[in-house]
Amino acid sequence: MRVLAALSALVFAAAASSAIAQDAAAPDENVVRNGRPGALLLESVEVGPAARYLYIGGHAAALLDPTDPDKGYGDTKTQTLSTLGKIKTVLERRGYAMSDLIKLTIFVVADPATGQADYAGVNAAYREFFLNEANANTVVRTALEIKAIQAPGLLVEIEGVAAR
Repeated sequence: MRVLAALSALVFAAAASSAIAQDAAAPDENVVRNGRPGALLLESVEVGPAARYLYIGGHAAALLDPTDPDKGYGDTKTQTLSTLGKIKTVLERRGYAMSDLIKLTIFVVADPATGQADYAGVNAAYREFFLNEANANTVVRTALEIKAIQAPGLLVEIEGVAAR
């Protein structure tokens, strides 16, 4: 029994060491992402002293049809896609990429059709920008359900931080 316990402890220590090694990076890297490989969100991000930051203010979706405001902004997934597209544009204009994002805060209003925040819609749109062929990275993220955003019909607002 003691041999089994000692062997179990050794296996656990090796697994922990391996997990730590996966998170560790060379000391000269500006941004180190910590989390399980393939996980939708990161556990944490370490940013070194040589990194540059870009703070992105809150953005919301564009109207589906700018010539007809009555068509609104779309559902939660559509609005998340639109909003992340705007954030991508801001990043590129400043010389950054979606892969440089390290933190997102997503504010979600309950969908009037269901009375619930559509986090599945948020995540479906999110996956089109993260953890894919175009961008293997993901971010630390907070998602909050709120009562309303500045314009009727808006269901999503996103702010972010990029570093490199």
